[in-house]
Amino acid sequence: MPDIKDIRNMVPAVQQTAYLNTGTCGPMPRVAYEAIKAELEKELTPARIDADHFPAIGEARNGVREIVAAAINADPSEIAITHRTTEGMYIAIMGYRWQAGDEIILSNIEHPGGMLPSFLAKRRFGVRVRVADIGLGGGNPADIVKAFEEKITPRTKMIVLSHVSYTTGAKLPLKEITQMAHAHGVLMVVDAAQSFGSMQLDMQDLGVDFYACPGQKWACGPEGTGSLYVKSSSIGEIEQNFAGGMTMGTMDYYGGSYAPAAGAARFDTAGANVGQTVGQKVSTKWVTQDVGLDWIEDRIGKLAKQTHEKLSKLKGVEVVTPKEPLSGLIAFTVEGIEPPDLNTRLAQEHNVTIRYVTKYINNPDAARVSLGFYNNEDDIEKFIDGIKKIQKSL
Repeated sequence: MPDIKDIRNMVPAVQQTAYLNTGTCGPMPRVAYEAIKAELEKELTPARIDADHFPAIGEARNGVREIVAAAINADPSEIAITHRTTEGMYIAIMGYRWQAGDEIILSNIEHPGGMLPSFLAKRRFGVRVRVADIGLGGGNPADIVKAFEEKITPRTKMIVLSHVSYTTGAKLPLKEITQMAHAHGVLMVVDAAQSFGSMQLDMQDLGVDFYACPGQKWACGPEGTGSLYVKSSSIGEIEQNFAGGMTMGTMDYYGGSYAPAAGAARFDTAGANVGQTVGQKVSTKWVTQDVGLDWIEDRIGKLAKQTHEKLSKLKGVEVVTPKEPLSGLIAFTVEGIEPPDLNTRLAQEHNVTIRYVTKYINNPDAARVSLGFYNNEDDIEKFIDGIKKIQKSL
């Protein structure tokens, strides 16, 4: 079993604040920092452009593919390297061969990372966007599946949703939704911003077509990193949005054509920054293998349950996030103070770092706390105590 003291020593940021905002950026581990630093040192030497320059880029990319694939039970050939989750969503959504009148289904608690490329497809291709009302994402899983299924028509081509809602923290029944979608011949494009690195994942079991992952959140990697899982049988469902020398196989100059790289590597948009990519590989390995996703999921679940219960008992506090199924994200409101002001006061007066989320359709403006595997009970108590003291001052 991992030692929480060793874990906290590996991520120094958690010793400087009650770090409760992994849903935005996780604390970087020392091992990733040192790996990035070592690569950056090479920039001051001829190694910047020696014979190993291009091979090193390929090696770094493939290293990320292998680590990410192992974490989600996929093949490395099914992993593309991106700059962030949203980029992966764009690759999947904008790469589809849309016809005017085709349809995309979103949830009513979706992140802009799924909404904006869907809206862009509407503007560019005449796609119709339909919205499934799933409340706050809790309740009977069968009702959530039904809400999506009721929106499907013969023109529906994709369902676009977040595995875990960034606004409400609800964990959706992804496997069941995917099974239903595939029964209707509909592709599944999933935003994994709040799931990758926080729970055990099995792409073979979930069956989704596209799963866009961040590098900087629960995997604690550097900013500007991410990955996209593309199911091998779904690679041909989308085209490249961008083709370059490292995403190309062969080129027919006279015929004005080319063959893309094999597998999901054809969709790579990042990875040329070797330091950043190596940092992504090292941090992801530390989280998913050295610490271990089974232990991480269990610990996050326990901390989230404790926090949900403590918040629910506070007078003047309304917990937005459904109690079941619970993820590491908990959204809430405090009577008498707006979420941005609460965030600011918790940071400035109590050294507690959280964030807030804004209203879209169903979810209210709310503060949001993210429980990471590196957090402890002291962090939770500091957070709860801060809210109490702020309430007394109102």
